[in-house]
Order: sequence, then C-alpha cells, then structure tokens
Amino acid sequence: MKRIIFHIDQNCYFASVEMISHPEYRNVPMAVVGDQEARHGIVLAKNELAKKYGIKTAEAIWQAKAKCPDLVLAPAHHEKYEFYSMKLREMYYEYTDRVEPFGLDECWLDMSDACESYEEAAQIADSIRQRVKDSFNLTCSVGISFNKIFAKLGSDYKKPDATTVFSDEDWKEKIWPLPADDLLFVGRSTMGRLRKINVRTIGDLAGTDQAYLARYLGKAGDVLWRYANGLDDSPVAEAGHKREIKSVGNSTTTATDMTSNSAVYRTLHMLSESVASRLRKHGLKGTVIQIEIRDRDLVRCEKQKILFEPTDNAGTIYQAAKELFTESWDWHKGIRSIGVRCSKVIPAGMGTQMSFFTSEETRRKTSKLDKVIDDINRRYGKGVITSAAEAEMQKDEDGAAPVSEDPFHPEDRF
Repeated sequence: MKRIIFHIDQNCYFASVEMISHPEYRNVPMAVVGDQEARHGIVLAKNELAKKYGIKTAEAIWQAKAKCPDLVLAPAHHEKYEFYSMKLREMYYEYTDRVEPFGLDECWLDMSDACESYEEAAQIADSIRQRVKDSFNLTCSVGISFNKIFAKLGSDYKKPDATTVFSDEDWKEKIWPLPADDLLFVGRSTMGRLRKINVRTIGDLAGTDQAYLARYLGKAGDVLWRYANGLDDSPVAEAGHKREIKSVGNSTTTATDMTSNSAVYRTLHMLSESVASRLRKHGLKGTVIQIEIRDRDLVRCEKQKILFEPTDNAGTIYQAAKELFTESWDWHKGIRSIGVRCSKVIPAGMGTQMSFFTSEETRRKTSKLDKVIDDINRRYGKGVITSAAEAEMQKDEDGAAPVSEDPFHPEDRF
C-alpha cells in the first residue's frame, strides 16, 4: 500500500494565537517575545508583517527593533499555545489515529488508510486547512509526501496557508534543486561543512558517495544521504506513543551576566542536581556530559566529554561540567546563560565497566543516598533537602549566604 504522510504546520503559531484575542495585532508588525525582565529577551514568533522586515525567530529583541522600530512586542502565553495545540490534535485524530506531534505547532499524520491517491490527499488537506480557519481562526500549511521528511519539507515549501504535494513520481525534479539546508536536521553548522565539499543542494547531497558522507559527517552523513534520496521509512507514531529519551538537560538564563567562576560553579551545580534527579526519575544514566554557554551577545559555545562510566550522580555530572568550563572559557565576555546536558543515555540497570577508583560499596551508598533525597523531595517539595555540596555552593567566598543579586533564579530551572 502506498504511504501518504501529512505534515501540518501552523503558520506563525504563537503570534497567530495572540492575534485571536488581540485583532489589532493583525495590522501591525508584531512579535511574541520572551520575558525581558528575566532576560529571556528573544523573538519567539512573529507575524507576516514582521517577517517582511527580516525579523527572525530567536534573535535578540534589540536586533529586531533595529530592523523595525515600530515593532509591537507581545508577551508569551504558553498556556494558550498548549490549549490550541491540544484542540488541533483532537481534530487530527478524527482523520487517523497516527498523529505524531513535532513541537506545539506541528504534527505528522499517517493518512495511508484514508487516501487512495495524492489528489484525494490534497483535497483532504485543503479541507483540514479550512476547518482550522473556521474553528480556530488560525492558518496552517500542509505538506504531503510518501515519507515524513519530504512531508515536512512540503509544509515549509509554500507559506502561509498552502498545500504542497511531493509525490513518489515527481519528487526528484521538485526537491533536488532546493538548498540542502531546507532538509530537516541540516543546520547552520552542517551546512557550513557541506559547502566545503561543494554540496549546496539536496540533489548534490543525494549524489554524493554515501560512504564518503558517513566518514565526513559521521552517522549524520549516512542519515542525511538517505533522507536526500527519499529513503526515510520511519513510521508516524500512534497516539499516546512516548518518544525515546536520548538526552536529559537543563539550562538557565541568569538575572545578570555571570562574571566570575564562583557564580558559574554555583549555577552548574544546581543544574547538575536537576539533571541527575531527572535521569534517576527516568531510570537512565548518561555517558556524555555537555555544557552550552551563551555570552552577553548570544554567541554560543558547546563542549562535551565522555565519562569513564555512565552516571546519574549530580557530583559526577558537576565535576565533568566544571572541568569542561574551566578548560574552555577565557572570560572574554560575561555569560548570559548556561546549560548542562547528559546524552548517550542507557538504562540504569544495564551492566557497566567497573572503575578501579571507586569501590562498589561507595557506589551503592551514593546511589542509595540519591534515591532517599529524591523520595523526600518528591513527598515534601523540591529543594526541601539538598546535598551538603549544594548547600556549600550557596555560600560566597567569605562563607556568607548569597545576597539578593545572586544571578541564579531557581524558577528558571526546567
């Protein structure tokens, strides 16, 4: 049976939801922005009028205002976005039980059982777009193809409020001339590397030797080659399917720029505690520790290291994160935000290589203590009990409790 996959993408979603309750936003360039007081001052979404000024998602508010001084800034209301997202998915379930969310505003639908041809699929897509308009006063774009990657490409191909079909007969002539970074998962860094080997279009990517790409880009090279050649066969998940957890991370934007090692260490320790707790909650251990730093100009730096043995212990995560920071940061600028992530996770019960440096008895005691702390915090509230190390981190160099200008905001942890 022929696969027919939809990808439905709401147009300017956050901005469009805000325009439902504020019709006046429809006639002016506007952007939904993060909380400036909490220093999450970036553009989260923008309407079509703002797009014409070249305003981009994730750029700083001051950059957006420089492009459009009259830009109207609207605060984000995430509860609204989640509400409409839930209602939209309920509508999609009327067509198929295979609905896979991709963020709040995007979904894949497996419509193979509902359509016999691409022509019929396009008609159903048009009716869905009309229902979204009539029911919610929102617009969406729909991509239709024989796999998820090309369906996603189709929803991006023509916006706003459009249906695009890449059939199994004409996809090469339509898709291969497109820029390689139009393909899902080809980001700025990967595109930069592809340009170095003269790969600029999806067709160039498809025509490059598969083995060479795998050597050049690692596993990602093999995956992208398959995507470019239309070989994605990943299924659309059924309703209620839980995506496999591949990493656990936490990050925070501090109230003021961090300008000292002690402030960074304090923040890294709190983030490590949170990451470790979530790993234990999911019954996982991480084998790679990564930190991500953004300076005051939003320039990002990432570093990672492989651990000798998998861990779910905050102290181990913190020590690795601290080493990565000390080795890589030269304090050329203050730090605006920082994050800690554990990746290449494995089930906690999986056998691991034992270390000569840590006895099995010490490991068991540490693990037992972590679980006791998790249980107490779960019963009586997060943070009611912490490790001695974390308590010590809350003191400044003179041994005094931190004053109110301490840059870390606990509510920023997520």
